Amino acid sequence: SGAGLASPARQCASRGLAGLEWAAGIPGTIGGAVVGNAGAHGGDIAGALRLATILVADLQTRDYTAAQLNYSYRSSCLKRAHHGPGDSDRVVLAAEFHLKPAPVADLEARVAEITERRKSTQPPGASMGCMFKNPPGDHAGRLLDEAGLKGTRLGGAEISPVHANFFVSDPGAAAEDVRKLMARA
Repeated sequence: SGAGLASPARQCASRGLAGLEWAAGIPGTIGGAVVGNAGAHGGDIAGALRLATILVADLQTRDYTAAQLNYSYRSSCLKRAHHGPGDSDRVVLAAEFHLKPAPVADLEARVAEITERRKSTQPPGASMGCMFKNPPGDHAGRLLDEAGLKGTRLGGAEISPVHANFFVSDPGAAAEDVRKLMARA
């Protein structure tokens, strides 16, 4: 679960396995993607996950299907836990995905299309990805841009001038810089 999500997505495409190509270029780990139902370009973890192996509070492992994780937009029962008895101390250990054979050329073309779209609409280099969930019927980046926040900087953290829902940071930026920038936004 600590592996990055983008690399396995690309590897699957290069081997003719469809189902994760939408994840090419998504920052973050497989475990984080399972918890937060990561998604992009018409796909998400809820639609791709076959099984997640999770360490539960009594140090036992339990397998969860996508249905059991009760996915919703960028959320799951793991993310919504109330931290009461039995709700905390759950850690994603591994994930298995539904993959289907498909022509390598088609999948690699889709990955290239997604990569090019990301390059033209998102800041280069490392970022924290999209900071805020999109509200129903709108886009968080558009709202932040309309509020005049593109390029706003606090300490070493900045709301990207390329895409307002992406926060970027300088080397050595403090977590407090990001927290303050989030609060301002």
